[in-house]
Amino acid sequence: MSQRLGCPEEVLLHNGLPIAEQLGAAAAMRLDRAGVSVQAHGLRQRTHRWARRQWSWRVGVWGLAALIGAVLVWQSYRPPAVSIVQPTLAPIIESLATTGRVSGTTETLVGAPAASIVDRLLVHAGDRVRAGERLAVLKNEVAEAQVAQAQAALNTARAQLAQVLRAPLRSEIDATAERVRQARAQLAQQHTAVAQAEHAVAQARAQLNQLEAEQELAVRQHERSAQLAARGFIAKFELYQAQIALRVAEAKVRAQHQTLAMAQGNVQAGQAGVEAAHANVQAQEAGLRTLQSGARPEDSQVVRERVAEAEQALQVARQQAANAIVTAPFAGIVTAINTEVKQTVGTQGVLKLVSHDMEIRVDVDESNLAELSVGQDVTLSSSTFRDQPFGGTVAKIAAAVDEARGTVAVTVVPLAPPDWLRPGQTVNVNIITHPAAKRLLVPATALIRVGDRSGVLVVEHGQARPKTVVTRPSTAQGVPVLAGLTVHDRVITNAQGIEAGYTVRVRETGREGK
Repeated sequence: MSQRLGCPEEVLLHNGLPIAEQLGAAAAMRLDRAGVSVQAHGLRQRTHRWARRQWSWRVGVWGLAALIGAVLVWQSYRPPAVSIVQPTLAPIIESLATTGRVSGTTETLVGAPAASIVDRLLVHAGDRVRAGERLAVLKNEVAEAQVAQAQAALNTARAQLAQVLRAPLRSEIDATAERVRQARAQLAQQHTAVAQAEHAVAQARAQLNQLEAEQELAVRQHERSAQLAARGFIAKFELYQAQIALRVAEAKVRAQHQTLAMAQGNVQAGQAGVEAAHANVQAQEAGLRTLQSGARPEDSQVVRERVAEAEQALQVARQQAANAIVTAPFAGIVTAINTEVKQTVGTQGVLKLVSHDMEIRVDVDESNLAELSVGQDVTLSSSTFRDQPFGGTVAKIAAAVDEARGTVAVTVVPLAPPDWLRPGQTVNVNIITHPAAKRLLVPATALIRVGDRSGVLVVEHGQARPKTVVTRPSTAQGVPVLAGLTVHDRVITNAQGIEAGYTVRVRETGREGK
């Protein structure tokens, strides 16, 4: 006891540890607990701030989505906006657009007076010729045969005259009688040849009638195929087949014309032969009578007259043979050569001649007949020579309408035609029907279909209302309206997608209504 009291710095043990150590440990534990408490408090504060930020972001996103949805709903229920315009009354040039075929004012097929063979061709396709210019030289066998027969008849007449002027011998009488018999037999043969030739002509004419009927059928089929092809109802190959069939039919008709001409030439030659044979029989019989009865003054005069007649016949035959030279009946352009050298031709077989003066022939639908009149101005152009348009005038309107096609033929005379204009050429034709017509004009975008007719939508009391209109072809200024609108109508220009009866909003632009 005295020892423990004498050591004041000595601390008593508690649970086997000094008191000071126990107090330090307790203080340290209190400090640790305080630090943990502070850390937990800071963590709770940070967690609370993050949660608040997350909530604010979500609220913003939800609010934006709600705003977008509200805008979309508002747009979906809002009437569509349209642009409108009031029709304007303006003078325009109205024309009837179509196509036409260039031809000469006079066209003809230059042929031979009778069936002949081409000996020489003196011109080519595209040559310009003068009236009376030689075009071809023919070899006319019929005319040459007639010359030969006339020469033979003249020789016979002269021989008869010589016999009349001298006393006959018995042998001469017998020889003359034999010649009479032979002349009669020759006359019978000529009659038979003429009958056969006439039969051949009848057959050729019947065949020609059949071929012309086939050609007419081919023409109608080609026209129908052309119309169907233009509308896209048939393939171009079918149109090509129709064109080939038409060309074949035309070639057959031309060939049959030549065959008919040859057959008719044979008939003419046979008839000439009959006449010559008959004259020969008469001459031989007269000669026999003269020999048998002796020459009389009047017989001698008859024979002399027969000689004069034979000389005249020979002159006529030679003149006909001279017609083998084909000449131009008028000045023009040779557009086609229909034959070749050494070929047989008839009255329509040598070449086609077109006059220098041109005209354009147009087929116009009969529904436009009321707008046509002689003297109207015409603008002509070519798809090939686009930058060289030229003018013309309506010179003639056909007196009748083509019943099969429903068209009327209009003839246009070009004024100062260009050098490139050729017969057979297709040109664009614009007939000026009204040079300064006052029409209401609307934009092309305003047109819609109302049933099977053209129409527009107009704004009436805030709604789109349809109106049927009658229009003309569009111009650079707009689409002319003949009926169905007034200048006070408010026409929707962006009519696509707008249905009749829609409630619409008008977008103000230019002259547009309110």
